[in-house]
Amino acid sequence: MASGLGGLLATGQQTKQQATAGLLGAARLEAQQDIAERQLEMQKEAGQQQLMGTAVGIGGAIGAKAAATAVADLGAGATLGAKAGAAAGAMAPPVLIALAAAALLNKLFD
Repeated sequence: MASGLGGLLATGQQTKQQATAGLLGAARLEAQQDIAERQLEMQKEAGQQQLMGTAVGIGGAIGAKAAATAVADLGAGATLGAKAGAAAGAMAPPVLIALAAAALLNKLFD
C-alpha cells in the first residue's frame, strides 16, 4: 500500500509540475505579446507626432514668407507691437492649415 500511495503522490507531483510549466509558458507568451503591442502603439504614436511636427514646420516655412511680407508692408514707422501682430496674423493661417491637414491624415490612416 505504501508503494502505491508513493507512486500516486509522485504522479500527482509530476502532473502539478507539468501544469505549472504550461502556465508559466502561457504567461511568458502573453507578456511577450503585450510588449510587442506596446511597442507597436509607441511606434504609431511616434509616427503621428512626426507627421504633426513636419506639417507645422512646413506651415511655418510658408507662414514665415507671408509674415515677412506683412511686416514689410507696414513700413519702417510701425511699432514693434504692430509688426509682431502682423507677423503672427500672417503666420497663423498656414500653420493651422498644415496642422489640420496632418490631423486629418492621422485620422485617415489610423
